[in-house]
Amino acid sequence: MPIAAVPSLAPGHPMTAGVLITDPTDRLLIVHSASGGPWHLPGGIVEQGESPLDAARREAREELGIAIDIREYDLFAVEWLQATRPGRRDRVVFLFAGPVLDADSPFSLQPDELDMWRWAARGELDGLLHPTVARRIVGPLQTPGAATYLETRTQRTL
Repeated sequence: MPIAAVPSLAPGHPMTAGVLITDPTDRLLIVHSASGGPWHLPGGIVEQGESPLDAARREAREELGIAIDIREYDLFAVEWLQATRPGRRDRVVFLFAGPVLDADSPFSLQPDELDMWRWAARGELDGLLHPTVARRIVGPLQTPGAATYLETRTQRTL
């Protein structure tokens, strides 16, 4: 009897979820990958069967060692991001407004993923974050219920 083929996953867009964590002076918490590259926001891939909101909570817990209380209305932006290199896929990014934490809050970094964290003023973000990430961070960072939908294209399409 022949073995039935396993159906492949439907084509679609991978999802990532990130969180904007600020201090009382409106500086943004950014993290640095242990494998190098630019600084980025806490967050990561949304796993199979996980909501973007649950992924943002999980990533904060795993990467920073903190439990954050964010809810659906804390959605800050949703962005469709076109792939920038061959072999990569377009993706959908969910960004949530996170908590305001004291500047001296303790973080416990996940050492196999992150090697540094820091608070950054808005004026520093363009020089530290990838340009597409820095563009997402506009307006007030703690405005629940004011989500923005964005599309980032690398080439002009009709």
